[in-house]
Amino acid sequence: MDVGVSDIAVYIPPLYLSHRRLAEARSVPVEKYHDGLGNCRMAVLPNWEDAVTLAANAAAQLLEKTGTDPNEVHQLVVSTESGVDHSKPVASFVQGLLGIGPRCRVYEIKHACYGGTAGLVHSVDWIARHNGFPHKALVIMTDVARYALRSPGEPTQGAGAVALLVERNPKLFRIDTSLNGVFSRNVFDFWRPTGHRVPIVDGKYSIACYLEALEHSVEHFRSNARIPKGKLLDRLDYVVYHMPFAHMARKAHRKLVDMEYGGLDPVEREAIFEETFRRKVAPSLLGAREVGNIYTGSVYLGLVSLLATEGRKVEGKRVGLFSYGSGCGAEFLLCRMKKGIGGILDRLGLLEQLARRREITFEQYVQIHSKTSEEVLYHPGEVEQFKDAYTRFVFTGFRDHKRQYA
Repeated sequence: MDVGVSDIAVYIPPLYLSHRRLAEARSVPVEKYHDGLGNCRMAVLPNWEDAVTLAANAAAQLLEKTGTDPNEVHQLVVSTESGVDHSKPVASFVQGLLGIGPRCRVYEIKHACYGGTAGLVHSVDWIARHNGFPHKALVIMTDVARYALRSPGEPTQGAGAVALLVERNPKLFRIDTSLNGVFSRNVFDFWRPTGHRVPIVDGKYSIACYLEALEHSVEHFRSNARIPKGKLLDRLDYVVYHMPFAHMARKAHRKLVDMEYGGLDPVEREAIFEETFRRKVAPSLLGAREVGNIYTGSVYLGLVSLLATEGRKVEGKRVGLFSYGSGCGAEFLLCRMKKGIGGILDRLGLLEQLARRREITFEQYVQIHSKTSEEVLYHPGEVEQFKDAYTRFVFTGFRDHKRQYA
């Protein structure tokens, strides 16, 4: 029985800071960001948005373009590490904004950047178990990657959300979760203690944990799928990696090539790496380069980037997807793209949202970064100026300690 994703939508905030401006302000060569990280711009979350509006704006697009009645959604899962309340889940705010009815399972998942994949896999399995019932699940990944000013993580910031419609007989791609390769263990590579506005990061250790998780989850996937060593890249047309920065995909793919072809001459292995990276990985980098890290949605922004870049060439193809979350948890899964998906690809909206953005100055970025949501208040009617075809919902402040949206 086929279960998977029928459509996908992404929401990108309307503001960005170029890495050229950031480099000038920090007195570092711009090549450190462009060549070292692979990033060119980073999304900046305006003070009238948060994890709730990001999620709702992505999901509103998805429901509209698929013609899905909100009352047809039977499970709403929001994955985030940018929650706005210690008890009330982002998912319940989104349920209210979208008008999703009460006969719906609604909850939030937290597991760093891996949480979105956990929500997707659980939703696929949940629908598969309810054979004969037309259940639909709405899975949303929404996050704000914020680091301290002048910190090593500053140029990898970003914000955004991705929404997926999961159902039986999917129109975009199917997933067989029995093949998935998983890995987890208890590590402190990236964490944000209670009360901290920005995370604590051990960057080099986190990359090492990522690559270890990739190795083990790929080995598990290869075993489940009965793929001999050295044949994995022959079975995959594309590979999308979790990208906290764009060049992490190069590090990850080099690890995969070394795993698969470790017995070959280094020159021959390097040639395989460059050729397979260009064809199978590079088309997924657009979002990471232009938006930055969006945590739970990062790998799915990469998937949308692949679809937007390759277009109809992805029809009928096999896409390997590697999801990693610090702490740590990881999963490698296979997305089998459907044929006849041209209409879906034409409505992705990623390129249009990137083109609509407005560049801000470094001074404006610092001002936005320094404010908390508690300091942001708007008068009635003032928020309408922030809305457009993609920004349907905005944060307007607090009333009786309750977050308000319009």
